[in-house]
Amino acid sequence: MFRERPLIRSFRGRLAVFALAALAAGGFAHAQEKGTEQPSRLSLAQTSDNPFSALVGKRRARSLEDQAGHGVERYVLTSDDRAFLFEERGRTARVRFLCSPEDARIDCALDGSAPSPEIHLLTATRGPRGDVIYKTQEGETLLRIAAYGGATVFWPGEAQGIAASKSFGDDEPLTLAPQNYDAAMRRAQSASAQVSAIVGAAIHFDVGAGRRAADPNAAVLADAVLTAAKGLAEVADDPIGARIIAERIKRVAFLPGAAPGVALNGSVLEILYVPTLDIKGRPSSAKVAHYLEQTL
Repeated sequence: MFRERPLIRSFRGRLAVFALAALAAGGFAHAQEKGTEQPSRLSLAQTSDNPFSALVGKRRARSLEDQAGHGVERYVLTSDDRAFLFEERGRTARVRFLCSPEDARIDCALDGSAPSPEIHLLTATRGPRGDVIYKTQEGETLLRIAAYGGATVFWPGEAQGIAASKSFGDDEPLTLAPQNYDAAMRRAQSASAQVSAIVGAAIHFDVGAGRRAADPNAAVLADAVLTAAKGLAEVADDPIGARIIAERIKRVAFLPGAAPGVALNGSVLEILYVPTLDIKGRPSSAKVAHYLEQTL
């Protein structure tokens, strides 16, 4: 009977040891690979494109749902008790300048005792010294937040920036509240009266096309009335602007469309809006004012 030599047995034993070691090393490497894969994804999720979040150290894993909207922050001006709301939304933000009891802004007067001032859509850019500057789509700076968290706000109608500090409040997200067509019509009637008084000539706000809209929620239509009235009032604040508006515009028509926009058709100022896009579905007051200044 053939018997293995001691040298062969020793060689086979070493092969077995090497095989076991290789298997163990492979398993360890695979475990390391699996272990590093998840942190890599997590680090990607934690990397925020929003400069303000990076400044204040809010780097954390965020789902797509989280990026749709974060908590609303309330700021109060250091010079008086005026306040505004700020909501970060990924690479964009929203701000609303709240109405005070004696506020003369037209978007604070259209709805009487229940004002609903304009919500501004902003884009963040990095400024000097680590500040974050928030601008409108027309390039107007509305808010600057410093690296330490302090804010400078450019309040509507104010030429200079005003310091503001964080306050406390339990505020709802900055989106349009649902409205029915009758509410939009009442706001249009109020806008007709107030804009006509400002320019010194009759201007009719026509929301008749909105009655035929498939979506019963007329929130974007109502908000388009507000931003159009505000844009007209801004241009009419100058006597020359008021005179030109009185001569050129007799009606403001609100029309559902594929994209928000502004157009002048004869003596009719056409405001195009998209009923399903919240504040992105109507032209801002700044866009309306800019169009009028460039066109009239």
